[in-house]
Amino acid sequence: MFKNLSKSSCVVLAVVLLCFSIRPTSSFADKPVVITVEPTVTRQIGGISEVDRDVYFGLCDPGKGFDRRARSAERMRYLLDELNITFGRSLGPVMAVTKWGGGVFEDPARPGFADLEKLKAVLRADQPGSDFKTLVGERLDIAAHGNHNAFPEFMGKYYTDSAKTANKPEFIPQNIEAAAELSAMVMAHNYTDFDRPAYYEPLNEPHWSYVSTQQLADWHVATKKKVQELSPDVQVGGPCLSVAYFYKRDYAAGDSLLNFMKNTGNQLDFYSFHVYDYMGWDGERVNGRVTSGLPLEGILDHVQGLSVQEFGSEFDVVISEHGGYFLNRGGVPADDAIAAEFLSLSDSFEDTMKKRSITSHVLVSSAITNTLSFMDHPHTVKKAVPFILLESMAWDPKYYSTLYTPYGFEDKDRWVESRNIDFYKFFRDLSGRRVKTSGVSADVQARAFVEGDTLRVVLNNLSDDPEHIALDLPASGGRIGVRRYGRNPDYTPYLEEGQLESLDNIEIKGREAVLVTVAYDEPIQTLETMNEVAHYSTQNAVKVEPGKISRLDVKLPNPEGVAYATLRLGVSRPGDASPEVVVSFNGKRLKVPAEDSAARFANSEEYATTKIIEIDPSLLKQNNAVRVAFPDGKGGGVGSAVIRAGYVQ
Repeated sequence: MFKNLSKSSCVVLAVVLLCFSIRPTSSFADKPVVITVEPTVTRQIGGISEVDRDVYFGLCDPGKGFDRRARSAERMRYLLDELNITFGRSLGPVMAVTKWGGGVFEDPARPGFADLEKLKAVLRADQPGSDFKTLVGERLDIAAHGNHNAFPEFMGKYYTDSAKTANKPEFIPQNIEAAAELSAMVMAHNYTDFDRPAYYEPLNEPHWSYVSTQQLADWHVATKKKVQELSPDVQVGGPCLSVAYFYKRDYAAGDSLLNFMKNTGNQLDFYSFHVYDYMGWDGERVNGRVTSGLPLEGILDHVQGLSVQEFGSEFDVVISEHGGYFLNRGGVPADDAIAAEFLSLSDSFEDTMKKRSITSHVLVSSAITNTLSFMDHPHTVKKAVPFILLESMAWDPKYYSTLYTPYGFEDKDRWVESRNIDFYKFFRDLSGRRVKTSGVSADVQARAFVEGDTLRVVLNNLSDDPEHIALDLPASGGRIGVRRYGRNPDYTPYLEEGQLESLDNIEIKGREAVLVTVAYDEPIQTLETMNEVAHYSTQNAVKVEPGKISRLDVKLPNPEGVAYATLRLGVSRPGDASPEVVVSFNGKRLKVPAEDSAARFANSEEYATTKIIEIDPSLLKQNNAVRVAFPDGKGGGVGSAVIRAGYVQ
């Protein structure tokens, strides 16, 4: 494994290993990784075990007026009933009034403020159709965020120099009290109790230069206070950052969110950012900046670690957009380049949609991977919306992230399903309570859920290489169903359903997600409940210098009561660094998995991942010392060290 190290690197390696008093061993296994699933052991995380489909499986749609915009009752029932789609995100609640809804006028008696009487005359709360409301339930669960430059100019324009000279100049309101009042009126009077947003972000993806300003922070705090005076059930947060790769610069990039939290006095109901993979085609493989999967696990840990260190508690997270898409390289769209090499296509609409499905796989695969990470943080991630819209005929019929496309991009009477819908088809029946799994595969996300007499296990391969998993669980005596979502050799997606003969050796292709369904003869009862609690290190964004060992400390109030535990280390390194990490825990060297997916997580700037290591509870103390070193002679950083401790309830 270490034969390609330089002479200087070997010296560093020897020093590191001498410090840990152990020789290097390989992390790779030659046989299937055994994952044990215990259907009768309910697994809570932060006290939560039940899957809330409203959180994860929403369409990027406001829900308001959906029964009309769905264009047919049959399609509405198909999406909401058969595919179990919920609702997720609304763009432009204020812009809908200032630009499209009759306008907002200045109050002559209050310069800089809206005339509230005229405003009330244009605000309208439309009642939903009865069929739609019956399908949805009591209330929509929407995260709404605002357009750029949505507030009236009479409220003043606050600019930073960078935002003013940007390609599309972007301002935020100068009169924050007036802007907050306008948001509050829109939230209170332009919705019913059924469709009023549950979460409100005043601005979607602000220009980067605003994030550190006190003006942006004060506007958000003022908006929260005003909105909740009139609509106490609406939570207000931000800053709705456009990116989440806080692992950059050895996790120093996470300070942008922390500083916004400080500037708001940690007063908002939630804090927010978007999560995307930015992929491309290099002529040989799909690659780029990956945030989904193991990198995201470390990000979600790191930002909470910063909050615990600074404010003493975790915070609620809202992800009002997530997914993945292609970036063009050299002016050539990635799907064009891939299709030219692997597909023989005509200019027909059908072939065009086939080519577009290449992009769909990037979006759906990233969304599946993100969702499985969010589902393992239910106590902090309160909303996570895949960036998939119903349709975009009104403004761009060729937009990449829609469920439906008009035939020929023109015929509004003939709508064609895109392959983006595979996200909802894959997850359509996932619900129930989370149950305990053990056995770590560095490359395969594993989540298990029980509903009635049915066990569902989701396995998602983060690597481009095939993986083999053996599921150890109680025999059912019935048929084992399997659903597979993956990528064909020509980079188009597939969604297949069938049966498995055995759980002893499940092959999961590169970048494939598998949902295994096992039906039992009677309902599966909970015999034991475990609750996982996250304990964060007292240090965050710790630099690990080349040839050095860095220490992080994790306090654990009740180590004797822990039934099982994992150590989680968010790691960021140079793009050409080795995935090998040397870790000791309270003086004992741990076996650290080296993921095959490391090649996907590395780009020209950095390699980021999360090392998730099962640890023997007997090693736990009230004060736990975690020492980290990199044996390849290059430095890096650790976002946070987190002990997930499982306690019997």
